[in-house]
Amino acid sequence: MITNAWRGDPYPIDTLMIFITNMAWNSSMNTMEVRKMLADRHENGEYRIPFIVVCDAFQSEMNAFADLILPDTTYLERHDAMFMLDSPISEFDGPVDSVRVPVVSRTGECRPFQEVLVELGSRLKLSAFTTPDGERKYRDYPDFIFNHQTAPGSGVGFLIGWRGKDGKDALLGEPNPNQWEEYAKHDCVFHYTLPEELQYMRGQNGPYLQFAVEKGFRKFGEPILIQLYSDVMQKFRLAAQGHTKGRQPPEHLRARIEQYFDPLPFWYAPLELDTTDLDRYPLAAVTQRPMAMYHSWDSQNAWLRQIYGENLLYMNPRMAQANGIEDGGWIYVESQWGKVRCMARYSEAVEPGTPYGRGTRSARRRARGVLGPMPTNRSAASC
Repeated sequence: MITNAWRGDPYPIDTLMIFITNMAWNSSMNTMEVRKMLADRHENGEYRIPFIVVCDAFQSEMNAFADLILPDTTYLERHDAMFMLDSPISEFDGPVDSVRVPVVSRTGECRPFQEVLVELGSRLKLSAFTTPDGERKYRDYPDFIFNHQTAPGSGVGFLIGWRGKDGKDALLGEPNPNQWEEYAKHDCVFHYTLPEELQYMRGQNGPYLQFAVEKGFRKFGEPILIQLYSDVMQKFRLAAQGHTKGRQPPEHLRARIEQYFDPLPFWYAPLELDTTDLDRYPLAAVTQRPMAMYHSWDSQNAWLRQIYGENLLYMNPRMAQANGIEDGGWIYVESQWGKVRCMARYSEAVEPGTPYGRGTRSARRRARGVLGPMPTNRSAASC
């Protein structure tokens, strides 16, 4: 996204909005180059990304590049929905969704970013946020959640519990203005238990598939197949081979699509290895963000900073000892993209050629206000 905005691909933009994501540090795959892009200018002195808006609840490395910072709330101060139209928390015996409701008052000038988006959509008079006569459709985020339907009169909304004017419907029904209150009364969770005959083999269960279409879960009632041979991938490959008419891949990508869009699974070395000096960098490290380290947020939690006191890199003892690395010793991790310092930890669970690290516990010097103030403009931030 940052690269495309910097390039102006497929078109130049005037504003880039970043929500929570810390692209200037731990959410980027190429931190130093992204930081350069965020601060880069055209020959006329204007920024290549003219205006950057960052919404976050805490200070982070990304904030140093912002022209405007919108102070967000924490989840304790706002309404949230884990709804069926996105990523519900369903159980094996039926669909489940949930909400969060505020348990403490907001402080300062913070405002939930969901509210900001509803406000922007309404002021810009986007069609989803205005009535046919151009009036504002939703008062705020909670109003948007319980009133929105996927199509006029469809009865399919974000939340499946306590639908209908009287709140007695489930899965489908008219919007219920008291839906948030009903969720709050029931521990903020709704669990719909499917009849037993619909609970099993749902991908091929005809009655369930019909039920799913009727309730708006799926558009079509065909069986859900796990395909070893992908017709979709083959269509891309045939286009790259020149066997089909219509839309064609860009010429500079044609050979890559032909090679890698194989309809059958196959192993190939990561493309990054083509740009890597394997004699100098023979190992391939992997990282994974732990649940306790969510973007820039939880690095601010004093208790978690005690639990995750160091950003450890786990490595196989044999590999480590062969390279003179001690358990608990400080090491540099270096690639063609950059260099960081961390602590090594032995683990027999790690494959010798693949060290593993959490990768998000660290912070750039001065970024959290611990060692002095942060830079306050893009030029200083890019140092």
